[in-house]
Amino acid sequence: MVFAVTIFISAFLLFQVQPVIVKYVLPWYGGSPSVWSTGMLFFQVLLLAGYAYAHLIVSKLNQKQQVIVHSILLSLSLLMLPITPDFALKPTGAEDPVWSIMQLLLVTVGMPYVMVSATGPLLQHWYSKTELGKSPYRLYALSNFGSLLGLLTYPFFIEPILNLKNQTVIWSIVYAGFVILSWNSGRLMYKTTRKWEKIPLKNGIQDNPSIRLFDVFLWLCLEATAVVILLAATHYICQDIAVIPFLWILPLSLYLLSFIIAFDSPRWYHRGFWIPLLFLSVGVIFYLLHPKTGDVFSIVGVIAIFSAAMFVAVMVCHGEMFRLRPPTKHLTAFYLVISMGGAVGGIFVNFVAPYLFTGWWEFPLSFVFVFLLTGITILKRPGKKLHPIIRLGTMVLLTVSAVGMIKVTLDIVRDYNKNVEIAKRNFYGILRVYNGETDHIPTKKLYHGGINHGMQFQSSKWKTYPTTYFARWSGVGVALRKHPKKHAELEKGYQGPQHAIKVGIIGLGAGTLSSYSRPGDVYRFYEINPAVFELANEQFTYIKDAKGDIQVVMGDARISLERELEETGNHEFDVMIVDAFSGDAIPIHLLTVEAILLYLKHLALDGILAIHVSNRHLSLEPVIEGIANKLGKKFYFFKNGKSRAYGVKKSSWVLLTENDTFINHPGVAKYLDAWPQKGSPQVWTDDYSSLINILE
Repeated sequence: MVFAVTIFISAFLLFQVQPVIVKYVLPWYGGSPSVWSTGMLFFQVLLLAGYAYAHLIVSKLNQKQQVIVHSILLSLSLLMLPITPDFALKPTGAEDPVWSIMQLLLVTVGMPYVMVSATGPLLQHWYSKTELGKSPYRLYALSNFGSLLGLLTYPFFIEPILNLKNQTVIWSIVYAGFVILSWNSGRLMYKTTRKWEKIPLKNGIQDNPSIRLFDVFLWLCLEATAVVILLAATHYICQDIAVIPFLWILPLSLYLLSFIIAFDSPRWYHRGFWIPLLFLSVGVIFYLLHPKTGDVFSIVGVIAIFSAAMFVAVMVCHGEMFRLRPPTKHLTAFYLVISMGGAVGGIFVNFVAPYLFTGWWEFPLSFVFVFLLTGITILKRPGKKLHPIIRLGTMVLLTVSAVGMIKVTLDIVRDYNKNVEIAKRNFYGILRVYNGETDHIPTKKLYHGGINHGMQFQSSKWKTYPTTYFARWSGVGVALRKHPKKHAELEKGYQGPQHAIKVGIIGLGAGTLSSYSRPGDVYRFYEINPAVFELANEQFTYIKDAKGDIQVVMGDARISLERELEETGNHEFDVMIVDAFSGDAIPIHLLTVEAILLYLKHLALDGILAIHVSNRHLSLEPVIEGIANKLGKKFYFFKNGKSRAYGVKKSSWVLLTENDTFINHPGVAKYLDAWPQKGSPQVWTDDYSSLINILE
């Protein structure tokens, strides 16, 4: 019982710390979906380290030595508590984000995580020594159940009631309790003097001391493929809505559930059920991935389908892996290889795939590997009840389907890259510059994922014209043209530094907003993605053609603004523009009470805060309304229609300002719209935000 309780709590801590720590540092790296992928890679690598440590001491030390060494390391790990990240570790914007995140997590939670990682395989080995003849594999299912519970309690119980600092402190307290339980487990093991006897396990597995190298290879490949599917599916889900704990936890919970089902008992994974379901789910996924058919379902439907397909695929991987499991003598080696496969999958997604692909092509290709590996395992372990003809037919069908998926993937890639002049993929996503035309005028368009982030006409006459969401009659266009300083300048018929305005802009895109600048104006952009900066300068000319002083600050906008406020004081922007929410994955940390307060501190007294709220899946207006009401600020809604001739898209903007002169001016009032009724006001904070009530 002591072993089971200790394993359960270790697994609970193992997976609950992941959303706690990643959410803590998510705003420090721009709220990118890759922050979670990188965090997952870190945890996979440390899981591997924990399993390697468990395997090493089991292989090299006797029982009493194992207990002594493990107890000492557990005691040393307490020195790292609490696991609250130090604000001194915040990035400056110049670091490589992947390595920066890995280093930050290592010094914050590294040793405690290795200790809880090692607990499962180590205590299962100890259990097999103290409870002779009993299979420890069911403890692995218990471990995964504890992990699942740790994940699911976070968004529903922990996140809503505790702020982030308290979450790290309470985790640290529970960890200290876990260390005490581990000491007690070690005490029981230390007292055990019985020697291991070769007794067949209840499920009939014989204790054959040899492991086939090809089996080890299959364990590695099956788990690596499962992790690639998990990370790729998570990224797809997050990039369509937002990077929030619930959308990380959903696919990871299903991943753990597959382990629970597969490792609890051989009867739960039946090929006659799961393999046909794999064909069906993968077929739907490829249908959705095609650009011409991808928008037929609502976002909730897409999340459900992607999650279900991911679950079926990893269930097949883990079910086939369990069929290839070794006798308990090699238990720690088995878990070590599984964790190694997880690390390989994480390394592939974070380091290899970005260099191989300019799209998220590892997602469809990972299903190809599921089909091929399943065919191989059927050949190797066909099962007693599987007729040879059925076995051969299934293998042929899996192989032919895998080849067909490769062809379909190549078709999708070819269609996706049509008219693409340049594509870049990095930590922050995928950028493409498309060549096209509007009413026979050549254009260039910048896309981040599936969202247009800027367009420029290529004719000399229209090259400096503001397009897409930034039309002259849009909310932001009105703010920049009709601010009292600028409007007075236009009415008097002259321009000059004495009537210049200072503008702060979060989000560079193609640099379209710089087209509004005039001599003496200062336009200061905040951009986290270096690839956006490169493309804005190399492929578009808005910045080069600008008449004002254009400044670009690289790094997360909130961190940069906080640092500047502390070091140089208030910028006193006449207009501050937040254009970070039209994309697929919105950075929530830029739309919280704390974020809005920061923007307001940088505004002049008569300044205007313009927030772009156009979004495919979310109604952001209730969030602005809730925060503005809480802060006692006036807010106004501007919505403009589409104009193909001028390259203008529909857009919605909310302006927060106390500048009555601006709002009451006839040139502004005529563009005002009634406030949209899209739900009750919501108040987001750095500690808690919910998307449920604002899904469209």
